[in-house]
Amino acid sequence: MLPTLDRAFYRRLAVTAAALAVFRLGTYIPMPGLAPEMVGEIFRAGGAAVGRVSLLALGINPLLNALILAELLKIVAPSVRAWELAASANRIRVRNVVYGLALLFAILQAGGVSSGLEGVGGLVPEPGAAFRIVSIATLVAGTALVIGLAAVIDRAGLGSGLWLIFLTPTLAELPQNLATIAQLYDMGQYSLGAILRAAAFTAIAVAGIVGIVLAARGAAATSAACVWTPLLSYAVLAWLLIGIGLVITLGSFENAMAMAAPGSPVRYLVLVPVVGLITWLYVRSTRMAGQPNPVPAMPIAGVLAAIALAAELLQSQLQTALPLGSVQVVIATVVATTILLDQGLRRDSEPDATLSPRV
Repeated sequence: MLPTLDRAFYRRLAVTAAALAVFRLGTYIPMPGLAPEMVGEIFRAGGAAVGRVSLLALGINPLLNALILAELLKIVAPSVRAWELAASANRIRVRNVVYGLALLFAILQAGGVSSGLEGVGGLVPEPGAAFRIVSIATLVAGTALVIGLAAVIDRAGLGSGLWLIFLTPTLAELPQNLATIAQLYDMGQYSLGAILRAAAFTAIAVAGIVGIVLAARGAAATSAACVWTPLLSYAVLAWLLIGIGLVITLGSFENAMAMAAPGSPVRYLVLVPVVGLITWLYVRSTRMAGQPNPVPAMPIAGVLAAIALAAELLQSQLQTALPLGSVQVVIATVVATTILLDQGLRRDSEPDATLSPRV
């Protein structure tokens, strides 16, 4: 029997919806210093280009990159995670370091974005130092706003603000992507088999992740392992493949990049062991820090590696468009399952306190 949802649930739901609505609104407010007529054309065309000229063009990426570095440090040095969890003051110190690193990343990324905008003919009427200073300040302020919205969701909303904001652009574009696939199918340019393969992949991936989270009875460490492993694996994979490519090709950077690209046999061979190693390191790190992890590393690694490899093969070899990529489907499933468990759909579950350091 489903539990009765109280007023607190609806209040938290309203806070979450309001924060995500502010985030989406920010992606439709153009940056200052751009030519209005060019911005109007970009907005009429729609798509991802709209977000690239908005106040929140950097999105959650600076914070996510800072957290990826922090998580890599914690799995390589489990004592850092143990120290963080030992006292609330330590968690505050780690959070502040992550925030500072995120803003530093935002400054660096904002500089690249402003330079790129100046390179688009007619988009910036008055390029130069003044435009770059204003655009960098605007984008960094936008990053601070996104971090604040994530914190609001964490404290007064449902689920993890970091992951909900991370998923928002993908989920917002999902109806349009599905409509495009349906239109291509009606025109005979996309096969029914590809649609069925994408549906089967999504269903099996969701079932696998839900099975792990439920087997762990909602333990935070297991949910975090499912979420962070794909992100950390792809962050490591790119550098590892380039390094291997440089060795194999005797220093040819162009050939090394080709080996790292989707569809490369070397990429398939390296992807699975990287996912397995990152999973083992993450589970080992959380257990050494005293966080309960009821599910061993091997089944988690098996499911995550299968999802990642299947997604790569479907997209690069079988020309199958996936509405949600492997990382997005894993994170969305964990977030949704965790929220349901927190609402008591399983009375014997342990509520997931966090999927990441609270932001």
